[in-house]
Amino acid sequence: MDNKTRIKILELSFTVMENLLLSKDFQSKEEVMAAIKKAVDMTSKDDKMPIELKLGYAEAYKKLDNLTWVEIQEIKDIISAD
Repeated sequence: MDNKTRIKILELSFTVMENLLLSKDFQSKEEVMAAIKKAVDMTSKDDKMPIELKLGYAEAYKKLDNLTWVEIQEIKDIISAD
């Protein structure tokens, strides 16, 4: 994978995370992870979805999985303040 594609996937992953966190008032990390898992599963099955977007969803899942609930809440506070 070239650098340009990798950067695009990373940018998409942040967009996915932002949209997900702003879409609902999640009450736990488990709830967030269930929502992103559902999104990853849906996108991976969609043959019309570009591979970069599928990888962006998968990358968002990995990023969120590595965060604590407190960190997820802090990110939501930052992006909702914009």
